[in-house]
Amino acid sequence: MKIDTKEVLTPALTLFVICLVTAVLLAGTNLMTRDKIVEINQQSESASRQLVLPSAKAFEDSKDGTYAIGKNGNSLAGYVFTTKAKSYGGDLKVMTGIDKDGKITGVILLSIGDTPGLGLNAEKESFRDQYKKAVPENGFEVIKSGAASDTQIEAMTGATITSKAVTACVNDAIKEYRTIKGGE
Repeated sequence: MKIDTKEVLTPALTLFVICLVTAVLLAGTNLMTRDKIVEINQQSESASRQLVLPSAKAFEDSKDGTYAIGKNGNSLAGYVFTTKAKSYGGDLKVMTGIDKDGKITGVILLSIGDTPGLGLNAEKESFRDQYKKAVPENGFEVIKSGAASDTQIEAMTGATITSKAVTACVNDAIKEYRTIKGGE
């Protein structure tokens, strides 16, 4: 059986040209939109910082870039920490605001891939508001039932893994806060 090279090369060459043109167009689109994407991400981060630490008028990154410092003119308003943990649906990224007096002022989920109707309920204000209290000495503990104390967080029904992941992120922010306060 003889193979006709024209029958093989023509579709292969056509497919190669299509792939090449598509790759060039995608690279060009990425190049043209890269700066706008960075700008939008910075605006989103700034808005999130303002939500978790509403008493701050301006923010500056720490020297090592691991947290943000909220300021009111020359006075300190508090700190904003971004932490990560593994959750049911993958990586979870949380932003936590802690004021200068050691009170958690806000918690926002920046990225979550958990199950809609279960783990995604962590985005609800009713769950996130549980953290808005004075920073506990040893961090928060997740409980499955009963009334939560000042150092406990009531887990979401059917989403204990997500509840623990969010709590781990907030506890990491508390550890960073304690490190900063110990260094002052």
